[in-house]
Amino acid sequence: MIMPGPEEDGVRGTGGQVDDMTMALIDAANDKTEDGQEMISQALFDLGKHKPALVLSSCYSYLKKHTKLAQEHRVILLQCMERIVKDTLDQIDTGLATDLIKLGALEMTLSKEVVPDWQNAASGLLVALGAEYCDEVMAEMFERFQPGTLPHYFVVRTIGNLAQANVYRMVPHLTAVLSTTLPMLGMVKHDNMKWVFSAALSKFSEAIIEYCANIDKAPDKSITKDRFSQEIGSAFDVLFSTWLQSKEAKLRLTIVEAMGHMTHLMAKDKLEEVLPRVLQGILGLYKKHPEPFHITQGLCNVLDAVCTQENTILEPQLDGLLSALFPQVFNPPDYNNPLSIKNHNEVLRCFAILARPFSGKLTGILLSKLEQGNEKVRIGILTIFKHLINAASESMEDKQEVVVSGLKMMLGEQNNKLKKIFAQVIIAMAHHGYLELEGGHQMIEFIVKQCALPNDPPGKRSNDPEYVSNQALRLMCDNVLQLLATTVEDMESVLWPFLLEMVVPEQYTEAGGVVCKCLAHLANKKREERADDYELDYEVLANTPKPNVMIARLMVLAGCPKNNRDRGMHVLLLMKGLSPNLHESLVELWDTVIPKLTQYLEDASKEESWSQKNWEDLTLKLLSKSLDVVESEDWIADLGEMFGSQIPLYNSYPEEKNFLYKCLGIILRKSTKKDFISKHLDLIFNTVKHTDQVEREGVAIAMGFCAASHLDSVLGKLDSVAKNDMVQKSGGLFKFMKDKSEVDIERIKATLMLCYGYVALFSPVSLIVSRMEATILRSITPHFANVKDTSVKTNLIRTLDLIGKALHPDHLKTQYNFSNREEFINHMENYLKGESLTSVTTETRALAMNACATLVKLDPKLSEAEEFDLIKTATDCVYPLPIDGGGTKKGKEEAEMEAEVLLESSVEALHDLLRELLNKDLTTDGLDAIFKHLVPWLLSMQNYERERALRTFLVCAQFLLENMEPTKSTFSNQSVVIARLVPRCTDPDVEVRKLAVDCIYVSLKIAARVEGQPADHKDAMIDALPTLKERLAKGDPSVLFSVINDLSKVIAKKMPSDQLHSFLEVLQEGLLDPQSHSSSGACVVLNGMMKIRGAEILKQVDNIVTSLHSKLASIDFAQTRTGTLRSIRTLAAHHLSAVLKTLLNYQLPYDSDMVEIWQTLCQDPQITAAMITQMLEMLHKSLPYEERTNDEETIRTATSLPMAVTSALKIVFDCEETEEQALQAYHTLMGALMLRMGSSVGIRPVKQKEMEKEEKPKGKKVVPVSSKPPEPSVTAIETFRSFLTRTKSNDIIDVLTEEECWEKFEQEEDYPEGFTILTRALVGSTVAAPHVSKIVASVTSALSSLYDPQRVVVAAFFAELINQKCMDDGDLVELVMNSLLGRLVDSSHKVRMLCIRGLGNIASVSSELVKKYSTTVLSAMMAGMDDKEDPDDDITTEAMSGLSRILCEIEESHIRAILINVSLKIRPCFEKEKPAVRAQAIILFGNLSRFGDGPSKAPFLEQIHSNLVSLLLHLNDPEVEVKKACKFSLRLLGPLMGSESINNKFQRHLLEDANLIYGEFLNDLAKLMIEDFPDKINFYVMGCVSFFKSFWPEIKSNAALFVGYLLGNLSETRQSAISKEHVCSALIGLLKDQTASVRCRAAEAMSLLYQY
Repeated sequence: MIMPGPEEDGVRGTGGQVDDMTMALIDAANDKTEDGQEMISQALFDLGKHKPALVLSSCYSYLKKHTKLAQEHRVILLQCMERIVKDTLDQIDTGLATDLIKLGALEMTLSKEVVPDWQNAASGLLVALGAEYCDEVMAEMFERFQPGTLPHYFVVRTIGNLAQANVYRMVPHLTAVLSTTLPMLGMVKHDNMKWVFSAALSKFSEAIIEYCANIDKAPDKSITKDRFSQEIGSAFDVLFSTWLQSKEAKLRLTIVEAMGHMTHLMAKDKLEEVLPRVLQGILGLYKKHPEPFHITQGLCNVLDAVCTQENTILEPQLDGLLSALFPQVFNPPDYNNPLSIKNHNEVLRCFAILARPFSGKLTGILLSKLEQGNEKVRIGILTIFKHLINAASESMEDKQEVVVSGLKMMLGEQNNKLKKIFAQVIIAMAHHGYLELEGGHQMIEFIVKQCALPNDPPGKRSNDPEYVSNQALRLMCDNVLQLLATTVEDMESVLWPFLLEMVVPEQYTEAGGVVCKCLAHLANKKREERADDYELDYEVLANTPKPNVMIARLMVLAGCPKNNRDRGMHVLLLMKGLSPNLHESLVELWDTVIPKLTQYLEDASKEESWSQKNWEDLTLKLLSKSLDVVESEDWIADLGEMFGSQIPLYNSYPEEKNFLYKCLGIILRKSTKKDFISKHLDLIFNTVKHTDQVEREGVAIAMGFCAASHLDSVLGKLDSVAKNDMVQKSGGLFKFMKDKSEVDIERIKATLMLCYGYVALFSPVSLIVSRMEATILRSITPHFANVKDTSVKTNLIRTLDLIGKALHPDHLKTQYNFSNREEFINHMENYLKGESLTSVTTETRALAMNACATLVKLDPKLSEAEEFDLIKTATDCVYPLPIDGGGTKKGKEEAEMEAEVLLESSVEALHDLLRELLNKDLTTDGLDAIFKHLVPWLLSMQNYERERALRTFLVCAQFLLENMEPTKSTFSNQSVVIARLVPRCTDPDVEVRKLAVDCIYVSLKIAARVEGQPADHKDAMIDALPTLKERLAKGDPSVLFSVINDLSKVIAKKMPSDQLHSFLEVLQEGLLDPQSHSSSGACVVLNGMMKIRGAEILKQVDNIVTSLHSKLASIDFAQTRTGTLRSIRTLAAHHLSAVLKTLLNYQLPYDSDMVEIWQTLCQDPQITAAMITQMLEMLHKSLPYEERTNDEETIRTATSLPMAVTSALKIVFDCEETEEQALQAYHTLMGALMLRMGSSVGIRPVKQKEMEKEEKPKGKKVVPVSSKPPEPSVTAIETFRSFLTRTKSNDIIDVLTEEECWEKFEQEEDYPEGFTILTRALVGSTVAAPHVSKIVASVTSALSSLYDPQRVVVAAFFAELINQKCMDDGDLVELVMNSLLGRLVDSSHKVRMLCIRGLGNIASVSSELVKKYSTTVLSAMMAGMDDKEDPDDDITTEAMSGLSRILCEIEESHIRAILINVSLKIRPCFEKEKPAVRAQAIILFGNLSRFGDGPSKAPFLEQIHSNLVSLLLHLNDPEVEVKKACKFSLRLLGPLMGSESINNKFQRHLLEDANLIYGEFLNDLAKLMIEDFPDKINFYVMGCVSFFKSFWPEIKSNAALFVGYLLGNLSETRQSAISKEHVCSALIGLLKDQTASVRCRAAEAMSLLYQY
């Protein structure tokens, strides 16, 4: 440790430069920018870590001297000192520590006012020192903490913070601190002082509590809490009695927090004495503070100190406490505010603490509030109960019964929010054993009730954000019940068998699923474990439902397994688990069958489809078998009675009621008891809701089941209903209903009709025929006419269908002639005509068609007229229906029906009907009778109508094909059918396309069968048709084209000659098809027919071209257009020049019709070749642009013919077919297009008006003037790009895209660069390279063109060509070099620059040529560097670049004389403003290295050392190209420097595209330079210092950093060689630079110089 020097100012100086730098940093610490402050502060800290005594004593001295220093500056220094102290406390000797403590104390208390930032920083320094020098800090504090005088605010604060930071050293001091503090408290008048004392007392108390809690670690083990109780008690009095009255909110909160900690240290009697007032005081604060958390926290601490199990001292205060705490629970916390949530939890903690002594009283108060309170209060009370049950279980143990009994008041609650929280309370009670007490069952019942809640009624949802929907509450309670049954073990005895009581009552029906799930779990578990309480004693368990009651209930619930959240599985498992308790005879049957049923449900849940009918059949079969195995007439009757008695349970559940009726039907079928049967037939009819179709079907099927054994009883019952119930009457002795309205009678009629239908179907075959005419038909016939009521109508139809099925020979096993059939079919047709065509809301349509299909099956066959009417009526009522069925305008009766399902069933019913009709006439005439109804629908604008008609035809045709007798018919109508189907094969709708191909396939198969081929005959062409369908699935027009083409070949081959004419005639109508896709299909087939079957359609070619061209505008679809365009191509084959002239006169841009015409022309290779030749000729002969000068501005405007040719060529090259022709003319096209691109840069478009006026072709449509004329340069570039694409010169395109050349071609500044890159690409291209010499020949003449851009293009092309060695062709080099030399005095600055570049590029060619041209080239370069008209240094840069290149090739002797001169000449260029010049100069210097190892070695090495600093600093230049140049040169110069390690560093780290971490690199390099060039370090350092005045801030920063690294890494022994004073003062100077980054780097550099 360096002892302080003799300086008076107390700086412990080192005598080195670091002393001044430290002072400079201290002086600059208050930088203008935040970054600067941070960096300088960090630099001081870094120096401080190495030289703590110097930096701390310097700061100390600086602060002592500069008493008027800006406060921010003092703060930065004090904060920096605190950081250094924390890091180096063990290195600070007592003397310095004492100085710093004195300084800190002085700074902290210098101003009597409170200045937070400043004094806080000083306090922080003291607290940091206090970690080691606690006693010394306290000594300073005690000096300023004298009895009788109020101390400084920050003195108190510092002592408090010390107590928190250094508990073990500070607590022994606290006796003295407190004894001094107490008398002062009375003198404190200002709130801020009160606050700081309160906060300190809080920290003292916390420190004492921590000290005593860890007394084993403490230095003085004699200290106890009692030692402080008196002082703390006295302080408490002041805080509480006097200060708490303050108006300052922050102060009051701090006092409460302090009191909370202090109560734990006060004497018990003292605490009890002040407690009432204390609580009153704390509670009083709630009114004054909007944010209660800190008050509650303090209160909680106080309560924690006094509340023990027996201590009821709080009793008198209890009411007051509760009235303050309750409102905080009643107002729910704000979950977006963390303090609000903390406060809520803290309040609940208060209740749990109060429950220790007052559990009984608290429970009473809570229950009474629960009874009387509003919603908020009750939610709050339940929240408290939940917390107490969970968190104060010990205190609440003896109050469980009271709680359960008291909470029963919640059982009838209607409010969902309260029910939700109460359910949570029940879970808590379940976990803590409350529910095993009296009343527990009622709590379970409450949960079950919630599981049975219906969904919220539809309509507007409540706006209350806390709103709890029925669905949410139900889901929660489902989970609660399952949780209790499966995870809380003590709950089993509570739930079993009590839950069985929840299965039957109607109010719990909705909870059936979850109740059965829990019961199934318990029952199966107990059955497997053979538990003692498994077997049920029904005598003892009076409330448990009896076995048959359970069977009836569970059977019906199982019948509808998808309801109540998929209850089926759980119901079945419960039936299996319970079976021994229901009837011993059922056990074996149910154990066998139920697992199969559950498996069925499981499998069904994995599939989409669900058949309720199949399921009901299985379940009814289980019931039927159960009746068989028990074999007891009385048991069957008793079970029937139970089913009957449960009908009212399902008044709101039509599906379940429907199934119950079916069960009852099965039981009636089994029973032989007459009175039982009669009673239950009455019961069934009396309980059905006649307005409900689902119930009605249940009744009808039940009647049918019963009729199977008791037909006459059932018919008698139906007859009596007809006589008694279907009459409007008033009065009467025997009525069992109120008087009926007309509507009621209609509904009863509907039920009655349906019953007759099922009775007909299910009753014994031997009896039904005799009863049919006599009873059934007589009863129903009168009701068919004039039906108004939909339900009556649909049920009459259903009945008719069922009767039709009953009368079918297959059912009767005998023939039966149904004489009234025509009358019934007419009724059905009338019903169909009456249905709406805009929506499907009822089943009438489908049912009526199904009934007709059933009736058509019966003999005799319908007449032709009847059949026509029936087909027309049926198709007309189905096809127009909207695709989704028209939404659901739900009628009452069909409320459940979904429109789409109804629509599907209607279509299916139509197909069934048509198949039945065709079945009666299995010939092509039968099919034709149907087809003629479909034709209008095939042309519909609606996809779905076309699709439906096709699907119908396909269904019918397939049916015919599968069932026809081939000898019976001829297919005379084949041509018309197929011609109508063809356009549909390319329909826009993919389904229609597939269907149409299928239809044609089946039609051709039918034709083959008609011709006498056997059914299994194989015809390769026809059998290939279905494979076309897969290709049709893609909407790609080209795929559709090939499919329809293939199809046309099949049709052409298969169409009989006698039908060809009619086929073509009908097919031509297809060209006018409303769907453009379809017209194109017709067009293709038409073409196909022409090719294969005759060319008579193509007689008038000229007329076709004219008319089709005019139609092109209205033909939209690609494939339809193809046929139209081909004829124009034929025309061009004869008159190419005329066609070209016409097309090129067309106004630009070409419209789409024109484009397609050009494309079509290109499909013929001969036309294409001739076209290219003629267009190149036009380009060569016409002027590229017109030039006019006005107002000193030259305006160039494009000429129209070259523009038109360029645009046309673009289209030509875009056609794949033109590849061969483009390659044949590759060199001429390449040359012409390069010149065209150059000539188009910066040129204005052709004037539209002029074009219209002069060149508007007659009879042609012209694009309106408003369409924008194309940009010449864009057009030329696009054409060029298309040319490259077509000739597969992709390697060129890739290069141009990668180098962003396309944009360069458009810019006047950049286009020469674009052509340079293009030349490089040409030479490297596999396609273009062989043509290069021909391209040169084709453009050489343009080097003397009148047009500047054309000369620039050729110069750029030639310059780069030399660079690419002219393909190693010596003659070509000579030609090109001579051409360039001839243009060195060109008037264009750009051409001169490109010529210089080209001459420099000679370096790329062989060394002989370099020698040959070296003199010429060197003089050209020197001239270039002196070009007077070179304001932007472009030619200079190019000359330096060229020189760089040539140096690589010439011998040392050529350059020796001028080597150093060149070096000196380029050196000023290193600092030029233009990046390209800097870069080229640096690269050239690097290239000179080639001659640095020969005779010129020594002088050149001197140049390297002179330029090294500059190169290293520019390595982090603002410009990327300069950075790269530096890397390049340093890699070349490295080997000449004579240091292997530095050379390695350069080679490894200075890779061109690698990312260089500059600071690290410089630091490492500095170390190597020190090692290898120790003598030059001062030279380098002074070089860096000279850059401190650089133009670029980045370079200044780099220089400062480099100096830091060079000096920082220099060993002390070598430091003497450095001009330290000069360098360090220069660095100090940089601290005043304008740029923040420079100041930062200077500070960083200084932080490294702690050894100086």
